[in-house]
Amino acid sequence: MFITAVNSGYKFPVIICPVETIDYKKITKSKYSFNWKLEKNYSVYKIFEEGKSEILGLVSFEFFDEEYRIEIRLMAVLKEQIGRNKTLDRIAGNLFAFASKLSIIKYGALAAVSLVPKTELGQYYMDKYGFEQAADSLFLEGLSLLRLIYEYDHD
Repeated sequence: MFITAVNSGYKFPVIICPVETIDYKKITKSKYSFNWKLEKNYSVYKIFEEGKSEILGLVSFEFFDEEYRIEIRLMAVLKEQIGRNKTLDRIAGNLFAFASKLSIIKYGALAAVSLVPKTELGQYYMDKYGFEQAADSLFLEGLSLLRLIYEYDHD
């Protein structure tokens, strides 16, 4: 997996791994939009550039084994990497692809990823990442899940 520099297109490898307790000291609402300490009882992962320590984004999961689904409870990109002034691209896409891969590892052919958009980004998620709508939720399954993984997790 990699992110790209917006101005040059240069690719930087990234790592996605669980958030450690010590990380919560630098994960603030002012940098990552939400109070991430409230997510400690869930599976929380961070993405960062290989060889660097700055957390570029976060995602929190809840597993619904009986439904073969991972729900993305929260996802946030470092505020300075959002919008027109961002310098890095593909952060959110990598987090969505990671959730998709994790879902396939856990649930196989029945795997699905869902989320309830907390902002007006729902339509953007459908257009950019292939999510489909079901009531107030968005989801990925089957080919849309595989397409996202292919887009973000191959060189």
